[in-house]
Amino acid sequence: MKVVTMEIKGKGDDYFYYRLLSLLKKRIPYPIKEISRLRKSVYLIKSEPFWFIVKGYPSYQKLKTQEAFTNSLLQEGFAETYRFYVFKKEPIIIDQQVFGIMEYIKPSEKIFSYANKSNRKEAIGLLEKYYKTSENLVDIYKYIIPEHNMMKKWLERREQFKRNIPIIRYFLDEQYIQCIEYWTDWSLESLEKDKSCFLEGKKVVLHGDVAHHNFLHGKNNCLYLIDFDLISIGPKSVDYVQLANRFLLHINWSFSQLEKMPVFNELVKNKAFLSALVYPSDLLREWNRCIRQKNFSKKVLENYMIPLTTNQFAKRKKFADQIIQLTKII
Repeated sequence: MKVVTMEIKGKGDDYFYYRLLSLLKKRIPYPIKEISRLRKSVYLIKSEPFWFIVKGYPSYQKLKTQEAFTNSLLQEGFAETYRFYVFKKEPIIIDQQVFGIMEYIKPSEKIFSYANKSNRKEAIGLLEKYYKTSENLVDIYKYIIPEHNMMKKWLERREQFKRNIPIIRYFLDEQYIQCIEYWTDWSLESLEKDKSCFLEGKKVVLHGDVAHHNFLHGKNNCLYLIDFDLISIGPKSVDYVQLANRFLLHINWSFSQLEKMPVFNELVKNKAFLSALVYPSDLLREWNRCIRQKNFSKKVLENYMIPLTTNQFAKRKKFADQIIQLTKII
């Protein structure tokens, strides 16, 4: 009898792992050697001769949409992502989550980071290839994948942040909160006057979460785009304003560096795109999440939330002031 090694994380996890193992044995036609948790609802399955990733989705429909969409990308020639495997028709369901089985891409020792200039260039190149492919899929998926509404999302995020301010005041000085509110209000008011950049133009299937951790350098030196959980339909400028916001953290909030990059050198000529760059999406998102999850541990607050807000604050403020002045002359 072969032994299966399971990485158990806490009380109750053992029961979940044994249920998952039992179901996987019925679905995967290979002997399973080891199961380990990578992050919430994502597991690495080591079998012989193949390894797999098993990931949980909130519904069967979500899983099937992911399976169909990634398969469509591959069929259209976008090879830089994973494929799903369906060994049997019966889904794997545990605790109201539906689990899909997907290809394991062996990672390179080279870590992908937006702090690396060449990695930023690679990300832009891969996204452009992805959009060129996904624009061909819009008509197929327009009744399955939602239309993106950036303004609705950003307005909701602002309102949630404002409701959270009484709690945030326990951790942040008033000067920071006032600046965050001002940037948020100014950006949204400017976008209300002109949001054409995020409404017009050719539609693509947006990735929705262009964080560095959704790019993966494979052992074969190929760069892969992963995790399409937040896909929606809209102009690619929606993803690019998010990408710019993430890049700026690694280029000292330098507008001159941003405008030299491919794609951004044209986008920054658009007043609406500039206005969106002032919106402090990362700060609102992370503070709202922290309070929603009631995660007020010293590790989270002192090692992440407060440094995220304060470490580059002066540079962020200088950048926001520069953008606000630029929009007056465009």
